[in-house]
Amino acid sequence: MPIPRLAATASGAEIGDALAREGCAVVERLVPTALLDRARGELEPWLEATPFGPDDFAGRRTRRTGGLVARSATCRELVMHPVVLDAVGHVLARATSFHLHLTQVIAIGPGEPAQPIHRDQWAFDFFPFPSGYEVQCNTLWAMTDFTAANGATRLVPGSHRLEDRREFAEADTEPAEMPAGSVLFYTGALYHGAGANRSDRVRYGVNITYAVSWLR
Repeated sequence: MPIPRLAATASGAEIGDALAREGCAVVERLVPTALLDRARGELEPWLEATPFGPDDFAGRRTRRTGGLVARSATCRELVMHPVVLDAVGHVLARATSFHLHLTQVIAIGPGEPAQPIHRDQWAFDFFPFPSGYEVQCNTLWAMTDFTAANGATRLVPGSHRLEDRREFAEADTEPAEMPAGSVLFYTGALYHGAGANRSDRVRYGVNITYAVSWLR
């Protein structure tokens, strides 16, 4: 199945409906590219100082820079974007409230191979959440264009309804290609992974994740 694509005028309810169906959705050009350029400028000292990942999963040619709320006023705007919060509220509606779980810039360098396909909710000690009960909603803002060649996140649409411990090959996935200023939504149960960067430039994305408030 293709990844649902919505215009910047989409409502939180429309995004939530797409996520309920396929577990993922791209909203194209939700913010101006200048806003993300400003965020990158604010974060530049920390991006440069961040070491590469220590293993194949984190990416030995990938830098992951966290603490974005403290380090970038512009990233606070992304965290609190009203359309995003509305969409997340629809995805996590079974809980009374949700909170900020993670913020990071993911910078995938040239030559980085594809990340193993996984579920982000496995971070919670592989707890077997009931199928259909979402506890996490992720956003990935494109600081630079995301293409199949430079490491666009690869997704398995509809896989949020499948059982745990499934294995997928790259051929089973779809690249979340999108222009800078766009945002990819996907649930914690969706199978996905960073794509291989076969280009000669770094792919930058801002990963902001929300989780139900009772889960840490």
